[in-house]
Amino acid sequence: MKTKFVTFLIFISAISFAQNRPNILWINSDDLGVELGCYGNKDVKTPHIDQLAKQGALYKNAYATAPVCSTSRSSMITGMYPPAINCQDHRTINMTMLPDGIEPITTYFKNAGYFCSNGSSADLNKKGKEDFNFLNKNLFDGTDWRQRAKGQAFFAQIQIKQPHRPFVRDLKNPIDPKSVTLPACYPDYPLLKADWALYLESIQDADRQVGEIMERLEKDGLLENTIIFFFGDNGRPHLRDKQFLYEGGLKVPLIVRYPKLLKAGKIDQQVVSLIDVTATSLALSNIEVPKHIQGNIFLGKNSSKRKYVYGFRDRTGDAIENMRSITDGRYKLIWNRTPDRSWMQLTSYKKLEYPAFALYHYLYEKGELKAPFNQFMADTKPEVELFDLKKDPMEFNNLENSAKHQKIKSVLLSKLQKDMVFFEKNRIQENAATEKEAMESSVKYYKKGLMEENLGLKVDATYEQIVKKWEKELLVN
Repeated sequence: MKTKFVTFLIFISAISFAQNRPNILWINSDDLGVELGCYGNKDVKTPHIDQLAKQGALYKNAYATAPVCSTSRSSMITGMYPPAINCQDHRTINMTMLPDGIEPITTYFKNAGYFCSNGSSADLNKKGKEDFNFLNKNLFDGTDWRQRAKGQAFFAQIQIKQPHRPFVRDLKNPIDPKSVTLPACYPDYPLLKADWALYLESIQDADRQVGEIMERLEKDGLLENTIIFFFGDNGRPHLRDKQFLYEGGLKVPLIVRYPKLLKAGKIDQQVVSLIDVTATSLALSNIEVPKHIQGNIFLGKNSSKRKYVYGFRDRTGDAIENMRSITDGRYKLIWNRTPDRSWMQLTSYKKLEYPAFALYHYLYEKGELKAPFNQFMADTKPEVELFDLKKDPMEFNNLENSAKHQKIKSVLLSKLQKDMVFFEKNRIQENAATEKEAMESSVKYYKKGLMEENLGLKVDATYEQIVKKWEKELLVN
């Protein structure tokens, strides 16, 4: 009885201590790239996110640690690079506990008296997406900050499903596919423009939800004492982006609002990793950041700027890969450790959900996919890719063999290879049986998807048939 009473007093004391600290809110928009009005996109209407940027700081060079959700989210909730916690494979089949001494950051917030919640933007009475690649339980106390004790500080996450596929239409503000500008890494093709327009409409739906969240914070009188971090969990859901270490797969929006610390309307060019949000969230809450955390504090009295950002890609579904990247914001180096695999190897997820996947194959088979887009269809990849992001933001011109760039190549590759030895010390390589299980599971996913979406396609449908299906669905005369 005495032990329970002491525990109760410690809990009450922690809550009392937390009442003098700021709240932390993460708004996570699934698969969101930087296609926002405040990031310069003129085809999309995002008034609520733009307003958030005007009230806070916008980071122009923020990167996820991985180009897929579960790997990136596992990183963020721990502040660790994916292989450092054996979470590098998308939806890891043989999950393990976190390595000794490493905890989800909810543990540190709870110990400091914070209420930890994770809810869905569609309904805050329901759990939000987690998708962590490690064994865990009871990471969160609830789904809504309103469930906390009176006056208790909170660390809350709100998960916005959009713009993850399948896209949703914005019936109030539809976007004409003919009017949109595709990123230059894609051919100007009607089907791709129609798909892109729907992506932008899904972003507009996400923006509406951001407005609702901000209105709710203000209604609850919490706006001024809540540090808001808005970001995407990984890059945009398009062919050469999600699942790859190019800018479109890793670069995400990051907006931070906290009037007590940040000057409104600030534009920040420093390179930031999403695991820096983890470390910074703890630091701004006056919680000691554990020494093992690999994120960098980029705001507040102990802030500093990082020099490099790293990217990690291993298996995603049935697409088995091993890629690593490093960038200083100007140059990016990608180390393809499975160069024998094609960029366009089968991925059942993209075959089912991405019109561009079938379209590229179809056009390439006919000899109609032109340069530079056809280089993505090569049977193999170079072991090293080096890009000047200022001169070549679409990452088409590989400078690996450029005499002028051998010094920066050597610096980046040496740094990447050296750091991987440390970052990957807890990585467990999947064996052949596990990879086979992943591939079989992906085949079942594809078959199930065809049935559920009633696409009128057989499992062995040709790429031409798949393209015709997408054209019938998306192209409106």
